[in-house]
Amino acid sequence: MGEKAKYYKCALQVNSYSYAKYRGNHPQDEQEYNRKILEHCQSNNISVVGLADHGSVDSSISLKLLLQEAGIVVFPGFEISSAEKIHMVCLFPPEYDNSKLNRIIGSLGLSHIEIGTEASEKTCLDIASKIEENGGFWYAAHVTGDNGILKIGKMQHIWKDKRMIAAQIPASREEVDPSYSNIINNTDLSYKREHILAYINAKDVETPEDLDQETASVLIKMSTLDFKSFCMAFRDPESRIRLNSERENNYQSSIDKVKISGGYLDELSLELSENLSTIIGGRGTGKSTLIGVIRYALGQEPIGKDAAKDFDSMITQNLGSGSVAEITVTSNAQHGQKFIIKRRYKQKTVVTTADGTVSPLTISDILPSIEIYGQNEIMEIARDELKIRNVASRLFSVPTELLEKIQSAHDALVENSSVISDIEQQFKATDHSLEELPAIEAKLKYYTEAGLDDKLALFKRLSSEEGQFNALQKSLPLKVTHFPEIMAGEYKNPELVAIAKEIEIFNDKIKGLNEQYDNLLKNLKQSFDEHKKNWEDSKAEYDEQLKLSLKTMDGVQDMSSQDIVEEYSNLIKKVEECKPLAERQKDLKTKLSEAHENRATLIENYKTICDERDQYLKRSIKKINKNKLCGVVQIGVKYRQNKKRLLAYLTSLIAGVGDKSINGIAEHEDFDVFTFANDCREGCERIREIYKLTQGVAEKIVDSLTEENLRVIEEMQLEDIVEIELNVGGKFKKLKDLSKGQQCTAILNLLLLDNKDPLIIDQPEDNLDNSFIADNLVRTLRSNKIKRQYILATHNANIPVFGDAEQIITMEEENGSGRVATDGLGSIDDQGVKAKVIGILEGGTDAFKMREEKYGI
Repeated sequence: MGEKAKYYKCALQVNSYSYAKYRGNHPQDEQEYNRKILEHCQSNNISVVGLADHGSVDSSISLKLLLQEAGIVVFPGFEISSAEKIHMVCLFPPEYDNSKLNRIIGSLGLSHIEIGTEASEKTCLDIASKIEENGGFWYAAHVTGDNGILKIGKMQHIWKDKRMIAAQIPASREEVDPSYSNIINNTDLSYKREHILAYINAKDVETPEDLDQETASVLIKMSTLDFKSFCMAFRDPESRIRLNSERENNYQSSIDKVKISGGYLDELSLELSENLSTIIGGRGTGKSTLIGVIRYALGQEPIGKDAAKDFDSMITQNLGSGSVAEITVTSNAQHGQKFIIKRRYKQKTVVTTADGTVSPLTISDILPSIEIYGQNEIMEIARDELKIRNVASRLFSVPTELLEKIQSAHDALVENSSVISDIEQQFKATDHSLEELPAIEAKLKYYTEAGLDDKLALFKRLSSEEGQFNALQKSLPLKVTHFPEIMAGEYKNPELVAIAKEIEIFNDKIKGLNEQYDNLLKNLKQSFDEHKKNWEDSKAEYDEQLKLSLKTMDGVQDMSSQDIVEEYSNLIKKVEECKPLAERQKDLKTKLSEAHENRATLIENYKTICDERDQYLKRSIKKINKNKLCGVVQIGVKYRQNKKRLLAYLTSLIAGVGDKSINGIAEHEDFDVFTFANDCREGCERIREIYKLTQGVAEKIVDSLTEENLRVIEEMQLEDIVEIELNVGGKFKKLKDLSKGQQCTAILNLLLLDNKDPLIIDQPEDNLDNSFIADNLVRTLRSNKIKRQYILATHNANIPVFGDAEQIITMEEENGSGRVATDGLGSIDDQGVKAKVIGILEGGTDAFKMREEKYGI
């Protein structure tokens, strides 16, 4: 079986000892030169060498043999100058011997060449045709330098010819001489090419040390190190040819290996590409099962009840009792560490490190943003505002500092609400106690008018004093509160150690203050008890006088003199007990007013920070729409307009109010929780008119919502609503106005972008049209796969072929089990894999050729 395609470093213009000697840059002898070339190839991880002496191949034999013995692939060849003086490097398969290469040189009119200084009488394009006829490959050497096609000038016909597929530039594209940058970038109309040209770095190696330079080699993606794969790479340079300066270190997460024991895919062991892997095969061969088992091992639940039920059934049928799925992953979130995730059928997932030690980390810790979708699940996203927001919000993030500011402002608002509620409760308690005061004062007025004040003067004084004692006793704190201490750890840093010492001093003083408080309160209570007892003892001195007063008093109606005294004494005590409460209530009113004033400031502060966050998101989304979504899809945000939480609160709180009756609130544009709360405070007519409610519903809302309820509403942090629009025929249409296929198209555009964790989809082409797959899906896969791992099961040839999948996995059924087909694993440059793709996805070679003939392309 073939391997997954990967980049190999290739030095394609290495000269032999004789050329180095000719240029005056030679070591002591040929053997030493060859040995140093090999050493520098190995130290620079160069896997492929192109030998390209000027018009000669005979002097390269010893170097070729030495490199091949060390496992380096060698493409023998030569450099030649065309009739136009254009320098061309020509390379051939490793099996071409010198006699064959010399015959090719002779056919180019260079039978008496001396160190490559003589030019062929054949043109560049004639030579190109000859090289192609003889199974070789050529590239235009140093195109911006002397004897380069661009430096010579007026060679547009050659530059634009389809036989020219590769050109050597001296450094990165950005460093090319500005005189030629428009040509290199294919924006010069006179040089504009129909097909993309491959740009390579290939320094004319004269000394072994030249191989150390970044510009001495180029990265070429191949699944097998052979000449066919090498040449095929240049047919898709955008995906397969990369300068060393363009190498990206993205460190994305990846599923590296899948191993399954038991079930339909028993004994399957598969290593995956970190870029794009596609799974192909006929129906029932295990494509969906493989994705399902990966999903099961990673504990990722399908979207929707029906999908979950189908998934459970599939796992039962295809994994079953005694089966084990083992996934090896590399985690971006855990800084490139490798983990083995193992799940036995109907058991919990076990995570171990690479050495087998069980890890406390979960899948969410290792692959926090992995996304797996089965057939038609993408449609489920389009139906759910929260899922849409989650998919889109991956593309933009709010800075942590700003989120912390918002949370801090919100916490202050919630704390203010707590303060207000506490004051209101205290006020309510005092108000309840003071409710009796008017009646008490009315009864006392009766005693005064009846002329009993003088007779009850002693009783009044003693009862007043007792009431004052009782009021004082109630003011003493029942619950002891302490200043909290601060916890500090053990530190090595001297500054942290210094702070820890300061905290220790602080805590000692806090302990002293708390002890002092406890002692003061204890002494105060003891003193109170002693003074009250002294007062009670002194009160006994008046017993005889009180008894005499009772004897001189007459009863009133049905009340005895004893009853009168008891009622009068109780009334006096209650008046005295209420006096501090009245003062307390006055103080609470002041505090409540201050808290409400402070709340207004806190609300405005919170709104201002939310405005700052909204403006940041607007700028970010504008960039995303322009730079990432490129006019195909655009996203917009309706800030804090998801009212589900509010609507659920109202319907649960207010009897007789359901979702339909408050639909006007649900549909109200530019909704604001603070404005809504204030509208409720203004009355039912206000909310009836603004929120399109019936009179009855408006009255129920206003009558039911307390100030505490309204504060809860004000503190609700409603979610944003993300709106996705797709460009259809030059006009953007909202998601709800699109067909199912168009909705999938829009969602899939977002799913493909910006995530360090893998994206796995079973048949992403479902509900999509072929034009979108070819023009959009494939383009995004090609540009993003270097930064993210994609694993896709598909029946559509465009995805593995035009997406240039680094790995194509061909599944087949054998003896009732699914397995990877023989010669069915590798990239499209592998001949066996190519045959499988044509057979499975194109309907076979005959069908493919017939379509080609009928299209007439």
